[in-house]
Amino acid sequence: MNSSYLQASRVMVLGSKSPVDRRRKSLERVDKELLRGNYETALSLVKQLKSKHGCLSAFGSAKLLPKKLDMSSKTDLRSLIDSVSRSIESVYVQEDSVRTSKEMEIKTSPEEDWFSVVQHESGHFLVGYLLGVLPRHYEIPTLEAVRQNVSNVTGRVEFVGFEFLKQLMKDDVDGQMNQGNISSKTLNNFSCVILGGMVTEHILFGYSEGLYSDIVKLNDVLRWLGFTESEKEAHIKWAVSNTVSLLHSHKEARVSLAETMAKAKPISTCIEAIESAISTHQI
Repeated sequence: MNSSYLQASRVMVLGSKSPVDRRRKSLERVDKELLRGNYETALSLVKQLKSKHGCLSAFGSAKLLPKKLDMSSKTDLRSLIDSVSRSIESVYVQEDSVRTSKEMEIKTSPEEDWFSVVQHESGHFLVGYLLGVLPRHYEIPTLEAVRQNVSNVTGRVEFVGFEFLKQLMKDDVDGQMNQGNISSKTLNNFSCVILGGMVTEHILFGYSEGLYSDIVKLNDVLRWLGFTESEKEAHIKWAVSNTVSLLHSHKEARVSLAETMAKAKPISTCIEAIESAISTHQI
């Protein structure tokens, strides 16, 4: 084998990009589209990366269980599902004033509050991503901001495809709660995503620290869609079971994602954290 062939081969190897490098480069385009507000274009790019290039194996990989299947019968998840369900029930049965007074009794440090918010939002983000719902923006308060304003510790994750919430909010503000209409797939995905924060808290701490606005929002959506009380109860129980199962099965990905979100990294880096953690765990 002559030296010129060896030299050419070496150049080819050095110049080639690994699948991870190609994925990162492609995800930078997703970031640009999201920043421009081109959410559907960004979603289309992500879908192409999954279907045509196979770069994003985790996106939309989760399959929700049939509503006839009761996950609470699984011994290893039963206590967790029951714990989350009790927290949700407490939101409905307690008066706001009573709930507020109980929340104020929980004494935590700014560091603990900040940690809780990061974990909570990572739960929303990961569940959405696994279900094929693209996060388009997220906010995590800095630790310094939390130290300065402990009474207002909030974060948020926004998703492509949940635009129906704007109509719900408009109806609520106008005082006319007209019955809405969204697909069952959108409702199922939304229900699991909105529960992702509370479920994450229960997995980590064994309880929820009082971030009940998600449950109120889910209840408002089900009411907007015309669900009866029994229908709401059955649907939420099913959503809790699925969300618990998803987050319980992807612990490594959520930990990696939370660490990335805590540093306020772009959506692309958060996606990379999820994909890398899941691919590594599967090896």
